[in-house]
Amino acid sequence: MMTTYMLHINTTNYPGYPFWEMGAAGKCHFDRETFAQEIGIKIIDGFAYTWDDEPRDVLNSRLDGILGGLKQNDAVIVQWPFFTFKSHWIQTFIDRVHQFRSKLIFLIDDISSWRVGPELPSPDSAELPVYLSRSDVSEEVNFISQADGVIFHSAPMYDHFLEEMAVAGKTLTQNVTYYGPGGHGTAYFQGRRQPDGGVDYAGALFKAPFLKKLPSDFKINVYGAEKDDTALAEHQNISLHKRVDPQAMPQMLEGSYGLIWDSEQYPGVIGPLGEYEKYNTPAKFPMYLSANEPVIVWSQASTAPFVETNGIGLIVDSLAELPDRLASVTPDQYNQMLDNVLRISPLIRSGFFLKKAIFEVLGLVYDNNLTTTRPDIISLDHLTGEKLNGK
Repeated sequence: MMTTYMLHINTTNYPGYPFWEMGAAGKCHFDRETFAQEIGIKIIDGFAYTWDDEPRDVLNSRLDGILGGLKQNDAVIVQWPFFTFKSHWIQTFIDRVHQFRSKLIFLIDDISSWRVGPELPSPDSAELPVYLSRSDVSEEVNFISQADGVIFHSAPMYDHFLEEMAVAGKTLTQNVTYYGPGGHGTAYFQGRRQPDGGVDYAGALFKAPFLKKLPSDFKINVYGAEKDDTALAEHQNISLHKRVDPQAMPQMLEGSYGLIWDSEQYPGVIGPLGEYEKYNTPAKFPMYLSANEPVIVWSQASTAPFVETNGIGLIVDSLAELPDRLASVTPDQYNQMLDNVLRISPLIRSGFFLKKAIFEVLGLVYDNNLTTTRPDIISLDHLTGEKLNGK
């Protein structure tokens, strides 16, 4: 009987979780491992270290110790990217999994090269060789191409990655699925939100220079302030809150809507991190939904179809249109939106969408006959027996 594992990499001998203090990174990894264990997936433990000239026999012995329990047709789920490991370590790990005749599944946390700039050079461009020579690009296309299955954030991320693989001359397994809105584990216990609470923005504020350029009448609650962010408090329209433990964040949100927006400028989406939202599911998206909070997303974001299909928020082309959009929402419309969120939020808190993606990719890897559903456009009508928009 085959067993499915998820790799956990620790970084310290002390109690705690890796990268817990680095934005949402630690919390996201923790939640995925927790959700995976809830459906019977076992954890394989490893430890992050740096040893550039580690002898091959030592590395082989180390990986035999980590992976020695594998048997034929087991599966190992690895969150990509690998922490601090060098390329020779990653390649040896991949080879070792396959030498055990086990299956390797990458669960995409980030496509790191796209955070620098997601646009690809054309196949006949003089920039293509330079682009492909970048270590972040070459490692992604080389290592992910060796997976037996891949879980992407969204269908747009998968489609764009296929384009990158094509210009790199690589191919990708067809055993692919998506976790769509993602998940955020929390025990939410606050009361029902009201339509006049304003807008919340939570996250790593270095990704949000636009906050400094908001007009003075744009009222917003900002969460996650570090020492370098205190200047934001000088803006009278910003109610600034210090960073708190990621587990506590959903309880702290005071607003009526959660804003998902990365941009270097106001009011449009400018810069590579903003463009990256066309493909990824930002951690704050399921975090807001776990807190029973409707969301505001960019019209070109990969999450926009899910928001529109399920009636759980507002979709805007520009922040300049947001004040009028907010003013036009009636109390009844807001309460309907909130009811829709309340039907989805338990699924977010329980990791339903990630668990579903794991089952789907395992089905594809082992059977290759399972038809997947794109979570970026899925409606939950089939789960509730009724339309989420009340019609």
